Amino acid sequence: MSSSALEVAVVGATGSAGAQVLAALDASDVVIASLRAYGSAARSPRVDTVTFRGESVGVEPLSALTGVKPDLAILCLPPAIAGKLAPTLVARGIVVVDVGNATVGVLDAPLVLPGVTPALPEEVARAGAVRLPSSVGTLLAALIAPLMSVGLTGCTGVVSLAASARGRAGVQELAQQVVAALNNQDPARRVFVDGLAFDTLPEDTAMDEWSGAELLAAAEVQALTGLPATAVGVQVATQPLFAGVSAGLHLRGVTLDAAEEALRGASGLVAVSRTARLRPRAAIGKAGVWWGRLRADPGGDGVFVWAVTDDLHGAGLAAARAASWLATAGLLGVA
Repeated sequence: MSSSALEVAVVGATGSAGAQVLAALDASDVVIASLRAYGSAARSPRVDTVTFRGESVGVEPLSALTGVKPDLAILCLPPAIAGKLAPTLVARGIVVVDVGNATVGVLDAPLVLPGVTPALPEEVARAGAVRLPSSVGTLLAALIAPLMSVGLTGCTGVVSLAASARGRAGVQELAQQVVAALNNQDPARRVFVDGLAFDTLPEDTAMDEWSGAELLAAAEVQALTGLPATAVGVQVATQPLFAGVSAGLHLRGVTLDAAEEALRGASGLVAVSRTARLRPRAAIGKAGVWWGRLRADPGGDGVFVWAVTDDLHGAGLAAARAASWLATAGLLGVA
């Protein structure tokens, strides 16, 4: 680990993902001399303080980052903001961890999923940054990686996101929409313009096209597991849930027994039973991707599986693990 305690910046600290990153860093073994918290707005944050290791930390506007040089900046930001900020931080010699792969196509940095992909110190040192996958890519890669050695040839299915995938604003708007609908009122529709309460929102795409989130997840799976992106056809939709991700997947080319053995022995996965009916809410606040309802394909090609995970909790843990690995590799706190 780095010979000195680190200065760490969490950017987007007031959002749902930022809160989980702070909690995971709080519980980690990363030696932190000072932690600075920044909102995602350029001028002023919506929340004045956050708590870290028992102390109140003032939240600064994003513009205040220009006057400091932390050893590590963990970005919990939407692509429009992360894509502009990250290159400037890297150019200043600040190591960046991008939570959720918001800088895809902007930062030429390795995509890493702790527990699934090996550490790549040379690539990180060259890029000055690490990208962590999206919530959909994380769930898929965690399930697919251990099955590659037992013959997996493809993956199709549906992944359902919750309102939390759109941050704190998404959760708040879903709550407002539910209350408004029950009181015959016109609900707020800033985040979910078509409404989400009591409904399902498939990804918005043109005819015969896949959405950006669906294509990104397929590309992430290829980068993390080696399964070709063309072998991944997963549809994404948002459900009227406040948190959690669920997926019903068809995993082709594997037998039932081989798949179960591989999944039970894999890091980052939690097995319940072949017949478990897992609910997204049951995984909230828990680590790993939980899987159950493992069944043989009636047509004889592979298996079907049901999986759930707390994507925000998982993103926080991945960011903390990445910070710990970067420090241990001596890539932080280097003059």
